[in-house]
Amino acid sequence: MRKHTAFSTAFVSGIAAFAVTSVAGAASQCDTTALQAKAPKGVTILGAQQISAKEKVPAHCFVKANVATPGNVVDFHLALPEKWNDKFLFQGVGGFAGTFARLDSSLERGYAAATTNTGHDGLSDGSWALNHPPRELDYGHRGTHVAAVATQALTKSFYGKKPAYRYFNGCSNGGRQSLMEAQRYSQDFDGFIAGDPSLGSGGYVRRGLTYQHLFANENRQLTMANLDVLSKAVTAACDASDGLVDGLVGDPRNCKFDPAVLQCKSEGGNCLTAGQIETIKFIYSDIRLPNGDVLRGYPPGHETGTSGWAQWITGRTSPTKDKNGRYTFTGEGTPAGFRFADGFFRYMVFDDPNYDWYKFDVNRDLEKTATIAPILSPLDANLNAFGKSGKKLLMYHGWADPGITAYGTLDYYNKVVSNAGDKKKADDYVRLFLAPGMHHCAGGPGPNSFDAITALEQWVEKGVAPEKLIASHATEGKVDRTRPLCPEPQVAKYLGTGSIDAAENFRCEKPIGK
Repeated sequence: MRKHTAFSTAFVSGIAAFAVTSVAGAASQCDTTALQAKAPKGVTILGAQQISAKEKVPAHCFVKANVATPGNVVDFHLALPEKWNDKFLFQGVGGFAGTFARLDSSLERGYAAATTNTGHDGLSDGSWALNHPPRELDYGHRGTHVAAVATQALTKSFYGKKPAYRYFNGCSNGGRQSLMEAQRYSQDFDGFIAGDPSLGSGGYVRRGLTYQHLFANENRQLTMANLDVLSKAVTAACDASDGLVDGLVGDPRNCKFDPAVLQCKSEGGNCLTAGQIETIKFIYSDIRLPNGDVLRGYPPGHETGTSGWAQWITGRTSPTKDKNGRYTFTGEGTPAGFRFADGFFRYMVFDDPNYDWYKFDVNRDLEKTATIAPILSPLDANLNAFGKSGKKLLMYHGWADPGITAYGTLDYYNKVVSNAGDKKKADDYVRLFLAPGMHHCAGGPGPNSFDAITALEQWVEKGVAPEKLIASHATEGKVDRTRPLCPEPQVAKYLGTGSIDAAENFRCEKPIGK
């Protein structure tokens, strides 16, 4: 059993108004030697460049640097605008990290902004983790923390004062980073945004079991055409379940669709084989593990589209057989979920690039994930101390997310509420917004673009809790629908008059019976 050493130390429209601090002689301060002289211990400035203003992005000092951790080095980027809003925003990264988030949208708002690769290179290839516990620990949570501490210290030395407010914004793995920060290092920030958050190792195990199922029989595999048939049938069956026919499955918890109705009675037609029906039911269903944990299934609805199941689960092209005659995915059509499951099992769990994870047996091998699970999984749902300290956590998740199930985020949120004692207490510091028809972090047929940052600013800085988020959907760059996203358990209720594509004709209400 490996040991991991402990170490403690969706922008869219709507730019918020802010106070501005102008930096005298900013260009002269944007110097590698000058920054290094004021850098915290363990931080190495790799380079600094003064960037001229371009379009909406203001002039700023762009810094590349790293911070040493026991057994590793964590790279980070920091952007320091000449006209500063006195605030700091850290941007999370998706996948296995190993790259940096773009900081332009943060700079447009006037933020000093930062991001980190969490201590390695490689977005979806897990080979960086092979026999390297320090890198795993930095990816899990330590790297984000030390980069947050270092970048805030550099920001203070550059401007001569510390940020008035500090925020973390991330989706997918970035959402996982945000939850890890909130649970382990809440002192790093005042407000946290966790979008479509990965809840760690359980999701990877779920993916592995899905591919074992999918590859076991050729008749279980799903094409993009099959997904079109499925998605249309689910929408037809469940669109009206929220009281409004609008082309969206408003709340999948109310959807009672049975995939068996699509089973072919004869050859041809818009129908699915018995094996394909079995796969769909497997994806929708929960999996109970031998240790009692439950891996939640995926909500029904909006499975089709380029950012739907094909992108994350079933592949844009059919799997092919390898030299051993077993099915696998290769090439550009490989679903993201397959790549992440492959990296997780081979490089993080078994430390063997040749490991045959198709043979992973939950009854025999689940305990082998015990070391990496707490490193990756932000499952501590007791945020009472977090709330009492005045911190705020804004969570969101697309109901139609095919990469990370919204049910997992909903379960985590409900546990936080339970630990708070009641909903009213939890509402003071955590809120969850579920987006009908939204895929993973964006995309899908539902409104999927919204300004969570301004909502969080209002909550943290003015004590105005978010009662709704106005989301929009666009086709070819033109907005064709707006809709309020409501804090759980409220839903958007149509008022009965006006366009169903206009947010002002909806009100957030608690569902009947809840």
